Parts: sequence; C-alpha cells; structure tokens
Amino acid sequence: MKKPEYLYEKNLLKPITVLNIIDRAVADKKGFSLARFGIGEISYLSWPENTWLVQDFKRYEKYAGVFSSYQKIKAELATALDKADVVGVIIPSRLEFWAKQTKTVFQQLNFTPSTCCCAWIFQDYLKQTDIWPWLRKKKVILIGRRVKEASTIFHREGVQVVDTVAINSDIEIENVVNIVSAIDDWEVALISAGIPATILAPKIANATQKVAIDFGHSLDMLIDGEHFDHAKTVLEWKKNNIRK
Repeated sequence: MKKPEYLYEKNLLKPITVLNIIDRAVADKKGFSLARFGIGEISYLSWPENTWLVQDFKRYEKYAGVFSSYQKIKAELATALDKADVVGVIIPSRLEFWAKQTKTVFQQLNFTPSTCCCAWIFQDYLKQTDIWPWLRKKKVILIGRRVKEASTIFHREGVQVVDTVAINSDIEIENVVNIVSAIDDWEVALISAGIPATILAPKIANATQKVAIDFGHSLDMLIDGEHFDHAKTVLEWKKNNIRK
C-alpha cells in the first residue's frame, strides 16, 4: 500500500480565503471550526513516541492551559484534528523542525488534512491588514483568559461582543461548551485559550452549528498592539500565577 505523500502545505488557504469561508458559514448558519496545531499541540500529539518534546514544553504547560494527563490531552487533540473543518499547520518556511514533526505525527495518526492553512494565519493577517472592519460585521463571543481586556477594546472599536467566557485550563472545556451553547444570538466565537482553544473550536462548532475559531495570540496582539511581547506575557503570567 502506497503511503500518502503529505504535501498539504503546498495548498494552504490564504487568510482572505478563510475569512470568506467564515462569512459564508455565518450567512448560511452552518457550523465551522478552525483549529491550529502549533508547537504545543504537536508536542502532545508526539507523546509517548517523543517524550522529550512534552518535557521541553513543560515550562509552558500551565500557561498553555494543560492540567490533565498527557494521554487525555493527546486524545482530545487527535479528536480536534479529525473534526476541525480547517487545520492550522506549521509550515517548513517558518519552523522546519516542527513542520517535519507535524508530518511525522500525521503519519502516525494516519491523517491528512483536506483543508489547511498556516498555524499563524491570523497573526500574519493582523501584521498586514486591519481586521476591525471585518470584525465589526460580526456578533462575537470572546473565550479565553484575557476576554475582559479584549471586550473593552472590541467595544471601543465598534465590534458587537455578545458575551465573554473565561477559561484557564483544559479541565473547564466541557463546562465552557455548555455555557456557550446556552448563549443566544452570536455568530463567531474567537477562542484564545492555549491548547484548550484547539480542542474547543470543533466542539463548540459542532454543539452550536456556528463558527468557532482558535484565534490564539491574535487576541493578545489586538489588546497589546505594537507592545505585544509573547515572552514577556508568559513571564508575567508565571510571576502572578505560579507559586514558588
């Protein structure tokens, strides 16, 4: 049996294409999810074959919202990979080692994404284009650790924020799905919650038949603007949340 060639990165969706797909899903009132598989996600999906990857990621573990066992996180991520409508992947031109590791993981899972984009699709878009005009046309829910800060800025920019839902760990995932499912009159959920965001996007889209986007650090960029500094954000969070 011939092995798949895994050339999915040759046909990445462009940001504007993804935005158009989201617009169409909103107009048609159909569920749609985008889940991104970055360094953390690929590290957990590599377990237990490559235990050193999760060990190396351990310094970010709690910040990334991981409180459950590696086995549970891997199973949840594998399900998200299978259920997401669009999969965000690490591409060779950005991080060659991690792009190769992504392919290794996909081969181990016997998975080939039918539709994918760059894992940093929204961050790249924000660096090039003003996203606020697009967001102003949406009724959004914000999900994540910094949703209160984000809500203030979104309102200031004229975006209709229907509700906000805080989440800090994967243990809260099912509760968040239930909360969001009970909220009416929204169109797009922007989820910035580390690894739980990857897991949540397809779960919320399936439960609500609406659009759920793993938005990642794009929310931090909208909050912090030109002052966005991921390393500094992580250090400040650790200082305030991890006991010595």
